[in-house]
Amino acid sequence: MPIHEHYRPGTPCWVDYGALDPAGARAFYGELFGWTFREEGGYAFIELGGRVVGGFGRVPPGLPASWNTYLATPDAQAAAAEVKERGGSVLLGPVPAGQDGRLLFALDNCGAPFGLWEGRRPAGIVLVGEPGTWCGHELWTYDAACYPELHEVEVMPPPEGMSPCWLTFFATADRAATTARAVELGATIASGRDHATIVHDPWGALLALT
Repeated sequence: MPIHEHYRPGTPCWVDYGALDPAGARAFYGELFGWTFREEGGYAFIELGGRVVGGFGRVPPGLPASWNTYLATPDAQAAAAEVKERGGSVLLGPVPAGQDGRLLFALDNCGAPFGLWEGRRPAGIVLVGEPGTWCGHELWTYDAACYPELHEVEVMPPPEGMSPCWLTFFATADRAATTARAVELGATIASGRDHATIVHDPWGALLALT
């Protein structure tokens, strides 16, 4: 079982989903990955087998549904200043996230949204790389200059027809079967690769199945 208890600065350490239709999205992902959802203060933690594998919230009005990637940072305030100095823009924060730490949300130089997370305990998601958990990230952008650090991330230009964004990869026990089930549940296939299938969920959020 891949257990990850420490993330170096600049490494993806957390993912969460911003929902347009919270009830529908919970039903879709619960069926697809076997996830359950634990409410805590207006936010929900996604769990698999009793372990937290991500977060779940509602998107602000006017924004699309999306999977959001957060990078570990030792100092969210300093990171926010550095993002702005390097040409990015900070949309939110840093703000406290309960007793666990602080977060901020930003856009990179090309408009790809991302978060930064300063944890007060071992940072981030503990269970990764198992079926139903995230196992990798790509950054689709033309300019990654605003990121203070980036590790364990493949950076590339957006594929044709795609906008700058972060893409989260989720592990499956059987990619073909999981992809077929996602389509049955309302997802659409965006593109295929040797090692992954990229899909839009029923609300347009992008993710990759591997």
